[in-house]
Amino acid sequence: MAYCLEQTDLNLRISYLQLSALGPGLQEKNKKIFALLLLCYNFVAMIKIPTVLVLGAGASQPFDFPTGQGLKDHIVEKLHLPRFRQRLIDLDFDKSIIHDFRDSLRESGRPSVDAFLEYRDDFLGIGKASIAVALLPFERTTTLFGDWINKRRDPDKPGNWYEHLFGVLCDGIPFDVIDDNKLSIITFNYDRSLEHFLFMSLKKSYGITDKMCAEKLAKIPIIHVHGSLGSLPWQSNITGSIPPVPYDSNMLKEHVKSAAHNIKIIRENIVDTVEFTKARKKIQEAQQLLFLGFGFHPTNIKRLLPESLRIPMYVRGTSLGLSLERRIAIRQRHESLNEKDKKLIPKDVYTFLHDYVSFNKPGVDI
Repeated sequence: MAYCLEQTDLNLRISYLQLSALGPGLQEKNKKIFALLLLCYNFVAMIKIPTVLVLGAGASQPFDFPTGQGLKDHIVEKLHLPRFRQRLIDLDFDKSIIHDFRDSLRESGRPSVDAFLEYRDDFLGIGKASIAVALLPFERTTTLFGDWINKRRDPDKPGNWYEHLFGVLCDGIPFDVIDDNKLSIITFNYDRSLEHFLFMSLKKSYGITDKMCAEKLAKIPIIHVHGSLGSLPWQSNITGSIPPVPYDSNMLKEHVKSAAHNIKIIRENIVDTVEFTKARKKIQEAQQLLFLGFGFHPTNIKRLLPESLRIPMYVRGTSLGLSLERRIAIRQRHESLNEKDKKLIPKDVYTFLHDYVSFNKPGVDI
């Protein structure tokens, strides 16, 4: 029991000290109860080891968002539809540039819109606008919650990893101490599905205000290294002055403009940005690094994990769908990150987190 008490973090020590207000008999009785609860707390709940999750397109795919190649194909197809083109015309893009962009993107041979735009500054504006118009309709609350009622009935479908993560963060935990979780998230995705899921889940689970939720979630940073579809309304007081873009957006012109403005296309020769600097700092401070649905593109690895960066001892990730060439490149950057040593797991994100990851005992063999 003394071992447990040594591991008490600040909020638990405060709770423990509050017992001194009780009478001697009740104080001793409550200390024993508290110590028993603390035993469970230290070994089950929350993330106490500094952990960083790195999210790629595969992390959002279970929630019906397209992957990099899928988004490119989706935009090319949608650019043939009058309604999609009209949204771009409403943003003052000429019909001729819309046509040229569609044909050039389709025939570029690039695996994603981002990769294409890195070399085509002349299409940067319409490219970002097209990404915004294409992705905003995928941001639907029902896709994060209601649709999973039916999905869970199918044993062949992977589980909801957002729900699993929320359980790790919050199950059996008072609202006041949720921000003691030592978690940071780095995402290469534009969508805001994870922060929206966490916000809604906190609000509905604890029955608290938007402001209280926002203050808690601000302590669990989500860094969009390539920008995002904009700040959500509850984030507007925290993330800046650019007009927010609501989830379940009704695609108003101002929503699309704000979303496009927040998307960042980084040229191949640019290694450093404010977001990547923040991301690398989080990685340096972490003890555990987990790659989820990440494609390990060489350019992204170069920016996120330069040779000079200290990488945490415990590194694992998913490798579902990765080519042999890409897996070899990963191993060259981090020698132990391979499938042979069970550090790269060819599973979906939910199965990986559920069956292969212990957030508070990362060294446990699997």
